[in-house]
Amino acid sequence: MDPVEYEMLRHMWFPVARLADLRDGVAGGALLGEDLVVYGDGHDVTVAEGFCPHRGVALRLGRTRDGALECPYHGWLFAGGSGRCTRVPSLPADQDRPRAALRTFPARTAYGLVWTCLAEPRHPFPALPAEVDETWQLAAGEPYTLNCGMRQLTENFRDKAHFPFVHADTMGEVSKVVDPYRISRDGWQLGWSAPLGSEGVPADFAAEFDHRLDYHITLPMFASIRVRSPSGGRRLVAQLAVPVSADGMRVRQFWLVGIDPVTAAGGAGITDVLAFEQQVFEEDHPIVENQRPAEAPLDLHSQVHTAADRFSLTYRQVYRELLESFKEHS
Repeated sequence: MDPVEYEMLRHMWFPVARLADLRDGVAGGALLGEDLVVYGDGHDVTVAEGFCPHRGVALRLGRTRDGALECPYHGWLFAGGSGRCTRVPSLPADQDRPRAALRTFPARTAYGLVWTCLAEPRHPFPALPAEVDETWQLAAGEPYTLNCGMRQLTENFRDKAHFPFVHADTMGEVSKVVDPYRISRDGWQLGWSAPLGSEGVPADFAAEFDHRLDYHITLPMFASIRVRSPSGGRRLVAQLAVPVSADGMRVRQFWLVGIDPVTAAGGAGITDVLAFEQQVFEEDHPIVENQRPAEAPLDLHSQVHTAADRFSLTYRQVYRELLESFKEHS
């Protein structure tokens, strides 16, 4: 990964764990080569360096006790929020504790996920489109760790031309022709709409939809698709590609699904949508892990493109602008 890109990504919000993964109040995470520990009760969550400053044990193996993180090796306690060591069980009560503390990072919760930045945030917190409000049911699927680049995975998510070849088992017969489309841009957000056909919709409720996809991406990697039905029902799938290694060649794929009240009332359950989208994502994984280069190149002339690739080209161009903007303001 280019050093400028690495530094830029340190200033951006990424999910590092699901709230559902806070077993005993603790979960592990990683971002750009930093091993992290996440601890809390789901409301007050702390993200900190992943190893104890005493003897270097992985703190993801610990548990919470009265809101603090307990190291699994010697029981040292680290306070929520500050990461300050508040107890060393091996010391008498009247003896001073070492001045020890975990290095902590900004932490937020949203969409069932815990988010962090490794440096001061430079961009607003990314959000789903406004129509996905508190009336929707949302669920975060089991994350995957993949050997590919963040941009490669993000481009795959919105590439409609691969549906009939990669997703024939889940989507059935799909037109191979991608109709022309136009891309809208609002700052670092991109979107486009296109006919869907019956592909991308579980067979049990395919008839409910008007065959329309609305794509939305907040750079660098928060991508979502909304599907609209003639009855007014809508469903959502979102993907968040997180670079866990310092070179960016290993990513954690977080993902969400959602249904609005109309869709839920029509019999489409959130569990059914999760199962379907999980199968779709797993069909993509052998593809994204077997591309060369492993990261989508920002050089627009090193690969051949067609009109169906308009979104990928725009995404790469705007990503380059994002890098240039970071350089100018650093």
